[in-house]
Amino acid sequence: MRITISGPPGSGKTTVCGKLSETLGLKAVVFGQVFRQLAAEKGLTLVELGKLAEQDPQIDADIDAKIVETARNSSDIILESRLSAYMLTRNGIPALRVFLEASPEVRFARIGIREEKELQHAIEETNARQASEAKRYKMYYDIDINDLSVYDLIINTDNLTPDEVLQKILDAVRVRTMLVKDPDTIPDRWGKRPSDRTVGELLQGGVIALDKPSGPTSHQATAWARDALHLDRIGHGGTLDPYVSGVLPICTGKAVRLTDIVLSSDKEYVCLMKLHADRSEERIREVMGRFVGKVYQLPPVRSAVKRQIRIRTIKELEILDICGRDVLFRISCDAGTYVRTLCIDIGEMLLCGASMTELRRTRSGKMKESQAATLQDLTDAYVFWQQEGRGEWLRSLIRPMEVLVDPLPKIIVKATAVDAVCHGADLSVRGVHMLDPEIRKNALVALMTARGELVAIGRMMMSSDKLMAADAGVAAKTLRVFMEPGHYPRMWKYSTDLEGYSPAE
Repeated sequence: MRITISGPPGSGKTTVCGKLSETLGLKAVVFGQVFRQLAAEKGLTLVELGKLAEQDPQIDADIDAKIVETARNSSDIILESRLSAYMLTRNGIPALRVFLEASPEVRFARIGIREEKELQHAIEETNARQASEAKRYKMYYDIDINDLSVYDLIINTDNLTPDEVLQKILDAVRVRTMLVKDPDTIPDRWGKRPSDRTVGELLQGGVIALDKPSGPTSHQATAWARDALHLDRIGHGGTLDPYVSGVLPICTGKAVRLTDIVLSSDKEYVCLMKLHADRSEERIREVMGRFVGKVYQLPPVRSAVKRQIRIRTIKELEILDICGRDVLFRISCDAGTYVRTLCIDIGEMLLCGASMTELRRTRSGKMKESQAATLQDLTDAYVFWQQEGRGEWLRSLIRPMEVLVDPLPKIIVKATAVDAVCHGADLSVRGVHMLDPEIRKNALVALMTARGELVAIGRMMMSSDKLMAADAGVAAKTLRVFMEPGHYPRMWKYSTDLEGYSPAE
């Protein structure tokens, strides 16, 4: 799909555009960089180029024509520019149009830090750029840059992290790609978005990316995290050997019942391997390249699983450095891949033997090393929250449990059916608002509210196509309920539309 990202300077467009491109695997074209590059080629500042563009309409015309041409040539792309939403709308090109806004104080501070300028200088230059842009857009296209009616999604980034902004856009992307079973569903006005939960609510059902140190077992590290957060119920997903460090997902409260989903998520590691004899760099790269794809593995003698041949997929294997007999590489692979065994197999193919010297997990599912918190972080953040009432730090370390079901296909449950599912009832066809396309029968699905809350995990009783064609029957069998009854009012008497419903009820 096409996505346009617009907003004033300093609103976070470029950062979010990069994250969105990485997450969705779409190419991102940043037209602001085109303008900057043109200014550099002409030896001008951005303000000076803007003044020149006021006299020479061709400068803007070339860039804006490129926006339309790029959008027409690709149906899956991210376009970052001030005018991309207007240009695509005027040319009848469909897209999700996103506008990022922020207060002047926040924007000026960001620009000053990014471009290493004094705050006053950043304010003066930014104001001049914005005034020039507004003048040119009105003069050339009769566009009022302050008219935001063209946008589908407007996000204020003042108090949001780039990841939180990204999640809001991803939620909008998912909704646009979903199949709508019943367009006349009662609006959801009862729930609470996961991003709006308090620290206490997150501790009752959240997940933490713990940066496990080398030495303790995963069980011991989890026990220390439990003591630091004063929790009764906690568990980890994806065991790391004692000498392995890195991302260890810690589930709290009712999210512990989702650890099996964490265990099945793909992983990424950085490994240091030592060869037992000298081999040429060319030979090492050639042999290791053969291990990308499906591989057969026999778990080590000392492992927690039955020793039998298993097939795993290695998606990426990138050699980072080779120094003598030491080989540093990054690997992205299926859950349950034994990197130690992989090193042994590489050594056997090189006819010299090899062993794993050091290993660090840098990603588990969507939980990355950059988001991981140390045990000391958890301890200090909890003390700040309890003793000083400052919960922002702790809140930033705990992610809602809904992130764990990201890999699962989704069904949006009608507000009228949520409480029934919370009581253990299966989800009927009449209780479905929207759903992901191409869900197969018997697949695990996440039953969600329109506000993004996890209600339950279910199993599809029919495919997406058959569900869209059906008028009655069980859409999904409820397996595990995560939302407490009473969170949504009991409205079981309403079935498929707004008939008989009053907003005052």
